Amino acid sequence: MVNQSFWDFYNDCAAPNLALREKTFRKVFEYLDQLTGPINIIETGCARQQGNWSGDGQSTILFDKYISARDEVSKCYSVDISQNSVSECKKLVSQRISVTQDDSVHYLYELAKEFKRSGMYAQLIYLDSFDLDMTYWQPSAIHHLKELVAVQPCINEQTMLVVDDCPLNANFTTAGNNSLQIIGGASIGGKGRLVAEYAHAIGAKIEFAEYQAGWTGL
Repeated sequence: MVNQSFWDFYNDCAAPNLALREKTFRKVFEYLDQLTGPINIIETGCARQQGNWSGDGQSTILFDKYISARDEVSKCYSVDISQNSVSECKKLVSQRISVTQDDSVHYLYELAKEFKRSGMYAQLIYLDSFDLDMTYWQPSAIHHLKELVAVQPCINEQTMLVVDDCPLNANFTTAGNNSLQIIGGASIGGKGRLVAEYAHAIGAKIEFAEYQAGWTGL
């Protein structure tokens, strides 16, 4: 069990401000609490503005707080293509977070080689590197699928993979009173749409699907 200081911070400071991400971030950290030993977190897209909880989610800050409360050796690796974002993020987190400026796909590919040489795996992979255009979702979704391919050697049976900004898509029909009704089930959209299709095809377990989506068994 992680040090209670993290959960005090999460419940008192983070949760009231996380909006759509609160429940799913809670599930992420509850999952990590079940694992024993040190953990590795890999993140694409870092925190870039202090206090922007509901907008960006402040994931890097949450990961910093979590590993700092958990033990002295767990680590988080974060990458962002924007040097300005990297510079701002470094002001917000401790030395426990490695924040690198690079294209995320290239970074993950090189990091995965290091992990493989060391026999290491990631317990959490959090993909949030490419801003989502809700009307033209394809570039972001394609980029996140590339990230999954690049980071694959870091994944084992314990790894949870989470994609941010995955609002659910649904098919609608017009009812008799001119209102809209959902037909069939809603599907994962946004940044995680193609990752979700891949995960479904290989039988990965979906842990949650709300504004963020998470899987194990990838």
